[in-house]
Amino acid sequence: MSSAIRLSAIREMRTRVSRPSFIVSTVLLVVGIIGGGILFAALRDDSRPSYEVGALGDAPRAFDTALELAEQQADIDVSVASFDDRAAAEQALDDGDIDVLLDTEASSLTWNGQETDELAIVLDQAWRTAAAVAAAGAAGLDDAQVDAILDPQPLTSQVVDPDDGPGVGQLVGFASAVLLFISITTFGSYVLTGVVEEKSTGVIEVLLSQMKPHQLLAGKVFGIGAVALAQFTSAVIAGLISLKVSGVDVPSELWTGLPATVLWFTGGFLLYSTLFALAGSFVSRMEDAQSAAAPITTAFSVGYVLVFAFGSDPEGTTATVLSMLPPFAPLLMPLRMVTGAASIVEVAIAALLLALAVWGMIRLAGSVYSRTLLHRGSRLTWREALRRQPGMGV
Repeated sequence: MSSAIRLSAIREMRTRVSRPSFIVSTVLLVVGIIGGGILFAALRDDSRPSYEVGALGDAPRAFDTALELAEQQADIDVSVASFDDRAAAEQALDDGDIDVLLDTEASSLTWNGQETDELAIVLDQAWRTAAAVAAAGAAGLDDAQVDAILDPQPLTSQVVDPDDGPGVGQLVGFASAVLLFISITTFGSYVLTGVVEEKSTGVIEVLLSQMKPHQLLAGKVFGIGAVALAQFTSAVIAGLISLKVSGVDVPSELWTGLPATVLWFTGGFLLYSTLFALAGSFVSRMEDAQSAAAPITTAFSVGYVLVFAFGSDPEGTTATVLSMLPPFAPLLMPLRMVTGAASIVEVAIAALLLALAVWGMIRLAGSVYSRTLLHRGSRLTWREALRRQPGMGV
């Protein structure tokens, strides 16, 4: 990087970073993302229902083991307290110290007020299993055979038609697309308005006396891009922290795919911000800036919409093809990566095409920028700008 480009980039970085709006927005973004993870963890209830059972008398030998298996299947916790005295057991039930009283001699359950269905089913299942084991032992079966009866081979489970609802990877991918869209749109508009401000105030002539147009373009894009990248990287790091503290079961692809969005953001920002800078050179008034950038924002918005249109099927042909095209890759490829849908070859192709597009766009923009930067008067159209000859400054 030449000294002129470096000085131009440093100038843009200092200008943007020193603004209170940038500091406040970055802090609020990071705090909001991490705070969301903490709040989710605080509101999330992963605890299993727990019950206290009072046992009067001695339960069958296999009852405790059978009860442990039954409570695991029902996803509840059951604690058993033994009582030798019926009066003490009934008093504990009356005081609410136990939820149910199991009378092993009478093979009965006594409830106070209302029966709890899930606990009743678990106790009944454990009791029946223990009784079956006792009967098997009485019939002359050895311990190994009895254990096989108590803990048989469980059923295997598979999903033939999986639920199409979004998983963690898709939700994070959609969130990344939203963050990418907001960041590139916001900081891209800074590039656009920065060029127009310099033209309208006459600063551009002073800057051009010190550096060439393409150096000024590169410095502005790299400087504002560095600031945008710092904010975006902070948001990604905050997102990783938020996922860590939230307690959500995170797919392994997400831990590598989410940091990779920083690289896709870099490529996307260079591509679109170069176009924004070019659009800014077409106009002399701030009122015309948005209309000059309309084709860029339209193309970028289309890519944003396509993320939600095809992101629900990241392995589909349409999503695969679009994610490798440079205008859409920064938005759609991160989603396919965090869901594990993108292969290494697809990611490599998309990265190569995006790099070539950025290189070609910078070359084209550098050529056109020098012809349009000193333009004054009515807004140039994209066709007029591309056809404009060198030396046509006004």
